[in-house]
Amino acid sequence: MGYLILKDLLLQRKMLGAAVLYVLLFTFAFQSMGEGQLIAIISAVGYMFVMLGAAWEEKNNSDVLWNSLPVSKRKIVGAKYLSIPVYVAIVIAIYWLVSTVLSLLGDPITAMPLDLTSILLGVVAVFVAASMYFPVFFAVGYTKSRYWHFILFFGIMMLGSVLPALIPKKPAWIDPLLERLPELRGDAAGAIVLGVVVAAMVGISFLASLRLYGRREF
Repeated sequence: MGYLILKDLLLQRKMLGAAVLYVLLFTFAFQSMGEGQLIAIISAVGYMFVMLGAAWEEKNNSDVLWNSLPVSKRKIVGAKYLSIPVYVAIVIAIYWLVSTVLSLLGDPITAMPLDLTSILLGVVAVFVAASMYFPVFFAVGYTKSRYWHFILFFGIMMLGSVLPALIPKKPAWIDPLLERLPELRGDAAGAIVLGVVVAAMVGISFLASLRLYGRREF
């Protein structure tokens, strides 16, 4: 399966230069987000790697090639999911490089330091987004699945914009929850629950992707 992951990385070698520019751009755009800056950058650029990996695969007809070889669909699908932490590691390395250069130059752009909590939340965000995208991608391919990507993206934006109208008055549980956020961040039990939920979501997504990919005709 390692060669399948390497194949994805080689297909996206041109993305590496663009990723530096994206990280620099998002560092500037998200500098007012404080601790959320790193999470947003990992989520955005990491998911871009996922999307572009799917795009390059279809552009180079990789699906047709791999399905003509004695490679199991389980490995083909699994490699996509295992590529996610590799993409995130690349984004983190690029962010560290960009933030280090900015600090040496004394640039006014504020870059938050790397911290484990933000990294883990960024990884979770990319896995959740990819888990919602991959089943559709493996069912219909990139060209058609990109419409689902846009529907998902703009649907989340619209939901965020209408929430104030749906909840005109602040619920009573909001303030106690906000007061407990610092405590929850360091709560090991909460991290375990989150990990189990995300793992279950990824597992269901993988099984759905495998089943849908097995029904797909090439």
